[in-house]
Amino acid sequence: MALSSSTKLIKPGGFREFFRIAYPLVISNAATTLMHFIDRLFLSWSSPEEFAACIPASVLAWTILSILVGISEYSNSFVAQFYGAKRYASIGATIWQGIWFSLFGGIVCLAFLPAGLMIFDHVGHPSDVILHEKRYFSIILSGGVFFILKESLSSFYSGRGKTKVIMAVNIIANLINAVLDYALIFGVGFIPAMGIRGAALATLISIISACLIFFALFASISNSRLYDTRRIRFDFPLMKRMIRFGAPSGVQFFLDISSFTVFVFIIGRLGKIELAVSNIALSISSLAWLPMLGAAMATATLVGQYIGRNDYETAEKSTYTALIAVEFYMILFGLIYIFLPDLLLSLFQGENTNTDIPFEDIQEYGRLILLLVALYQIGDAMNITFSGALRGAGDTSFAMRANIICSWILFAPGTWLTVVFFQQGLIGAWCWATAYIILLGGVFFLRFRSGYWKTIRMIPADSEETQ
Repeated sequence: MALSSSTKLIKPGGFREFFRIAYPLVISNAATTLMHFIDRLFLSWSSPEEFAACIPASVLAWTILSILVGISEYSNSFVAQFYGAKRYASIGATIWQGIWFSLFGGIVCLAFLPAGLMIFDHVGHPSDVILHEKRYFSIILSGGVFFILKESLSSFYSGRGKTKVIMAVNIIANLINAVLDYALIFGVGFIPAMGIRGAALATLISIISACLIFFALFASISNSRLYDTRRIRFDFPLMKRMIRFGAPSGVQFFLDISSFTVFVFIIGRLGKIELAVSNIALSISSLAWLPMLGAAMATATLVGQYIGRNDYETAEKSTYTALIAVEFYMILFGLIYIFLPDLLLSLFQGENTNTDIPFEDIQEYGRLILLLVALYQIGDAMNITFSGALRGAGDTSFAMRANIICSWILFAPGTWLTVVFFQQGLIGAWCWATAYIILLGGVFFLRFRSGYWKTIRMIPADSEETQ
């Protein structure tokens, strides 16, 4: 396969190579982040109770989805290493294992739906907020199969570094969501106003649209010829390897999200103001870290491809290149949070006047929380970059153990003690969140620096591969 002249000019492990793969993923994630941001913005205009409900409901849904999505998303690392090793037929087989796993994951989501609904009855939130939480949660989790499937299908492109396709598909899906969001939340013409249910339906329909486009592209004639994508098969040895390395990655994702689920629910016990301002702060902070998940995937892709070529030196160089880029981005957003907090917070004021949630109180708390967010983003850049690199190399078991210690021995219990036992309130809880993210970033940096990831063999040798 001949390289283009522009590709030949790209220095391995340098910024041009990183940005070539990363920028479409960053734009894609930014579009998805904007979709969720608009979702919550519209809900804040529609009803303070619906806005207060959307993040706890979303976080709980993603807590259940996280392990399944994490395993499915790990198809990216296998595709990257097979692509680097030029074992192209194995790429189609990898995606088909992800598809089978997604169908299984959809059944698991439905099985957990009743238990998830019961959780909302025991978290101490106001009854009107609980009603909206259940509505949003039910719709998202019922369509869980499509969230899992989308990650597996998109890995066909992300693992090979063909990330412009992912950007195009996600932009189309997010445009569909934006139009449906407004129409279904507020009602347009013959469409009734559905509030938070409309927001959930708009999100689900956009995800289904992305799955249909990705599958049509995956099964195209040109991809079938090179990657054997039309041969439907179940490869047990390959599936076993994918679960072996992907399950710890999924558990890591689960531990991280579930600890923040506990964090949000603990905050909800303090009152509507504290829950609302935390929801706003999380929505604003997502403008920085969610797009950078694209940079993490780009890092995993480059590390995986270079490991497939047995070039560990360039894999390491690519990771530090990514760190510089991500730190610059995070610091830039941190400065915006520090110097323009009122501008960001005012976006959520809306037209509702609700005496239970004075916006002046939200602004007062919000300024302090955004200062903490600006601080922890420095550590989050290390977290994002090095966890991506370790995932691309297959060092997922360590990342899982690190999250167990940091999330569930320090962060979640620390938040509970701070709020419930020591009664330090909202700012004390957010200080724990800041310490947790900085600590986790430092742990991943030290693990990557140790070089243990270079000893891991993730994909089977040619002689072991199932034909």
